Amino acid sequence: MNRSLLCLVGLALAASSARGLEAPGTTAASILQVPMGSRALGMGGAFTAVADDHTALHYNPAGLSQLKSHEVGASFLSGQTDTSSQHFAYGGPIPFGGLAGEGFSSVGGSVLYSRGGEIELNELAPDGSLRRSDTISAGYDVVVAGGYSERLGMTPIESGGKTYNINHFVGGAGKLIHSSLAERYSATAVAGDLGYLATCPDLGVSLGFAAANLGGKMRFVESSDPLPATIRMGTAYLYRPLPTHDLLFSADGDYLFYDRLWHAAVGMEYFWNRMFGFRLGWQLNRQVLGLTAGLGMQWKQRFSFDYAWAAGSAGNNHRFTFGYRFGGIVQSSRSRTRRPFIEVSTGQDDMPANAEVIEVEEKPRKKTKQAPPRDDRPSGVPGWLY
Repeated sequence: MNRSLLCLVGLALAASSARGLEAPGTTAASILQVPMGSRALGMGGAFTAVADDHTALHYNPAGLSQLKSHEVGASFLSGQTDTSSQHFAYGGPIPFGGLAGEGFSSVGGSVLYSRGGEIELNELAPDGSLRRSDTISAGYDVVVAGGYSERLGMTPIESGGKTYNINHFVGGAGKLIHSSLAERYSATAVAGDLGYLATCPDLGVSLGFAAANLGGKMRFVESSDPLPATIRMGTAYLYRPLPTHDLLFSADGDYLFYDRLWHAAVGMEYFWNRMFGFRLGWQLNRQVLGLTAGLGMQWKQRFSFDYAWAAGSAGNNHRFTFGYRFGGIVQSSRSRTRRPFIEVSTGQDDMPANAEVIEVEEKPRKKTKQAPPRDDRPSGVPGWLY
């Protein structure tokens, strides 16, 4: 590859880095490190243990199980340069008892498109004079993702005469990443995410863990770079002094495996009457100012608007997110687990000897008032109310 091509790829890579919040290291697809969603960005990106909206797929796929309705959202990021990105996401529950039979099954999907602006290309003649000057696109990234989550189980803990239930959620996601540089080079890679989330609603405490961007390498021309494999952990606490006041605190820590670089973030969110919210965050060990801030508004618990501001390597970043919720689900139906074997078994060998006598002698005429017979759905499918 001649010198002009090497310069071309170098310029494209430099312009592509402006799409992230900081300069990349030894990995490709730096767009995978950019926080998605205005709410999470306003909290400094400390969202691994929160993950309770349509952006959960990006931070912790296990958080999809916390969705109480179907959600769609669209985010738009702009900076001081001509770089931009758009993120469209969906998340919601599904009528499936789960592989473990513990309910709370959910799915999610997203599409991310990021454009790196334009660069000026100067081609030199052999004698060193300018042969041609042109303006071309620095490149773009497209990330398509899909994921699934469910509840693995519930652990009751007794303390001080009270019982606290801890829910364990697990989830996974797959993603396809396609990048283009300088209108001449492109690469594609496949990656996966894994997530775990433990929540205790009675105490307002949650703990999350996620492993993101586990996959192969992206190859441009003759060189290839790995994806930014990341391990994240986080914790969150929801304090509700009054029914109309919600105060959420969160903290995250992550480690980039190939870059050998760690980050940390703390954030808070205050919401009044579930209508107006304010957010602050701080990112540690970043190459830019770590302060983030944001605002949020909700209307009738269906429509939402969020705004976030954060400092970036290419200037201040402004993100806008519009969301819509529909098809609310009754939580008692979501948490309904598979029935014990004795209830679905057609045999009578393991049942008490008087079980059939009681049913025939005491309730012989109430069979028509019982619940309708089961249909052909697989066992474990809960009842759903939309």
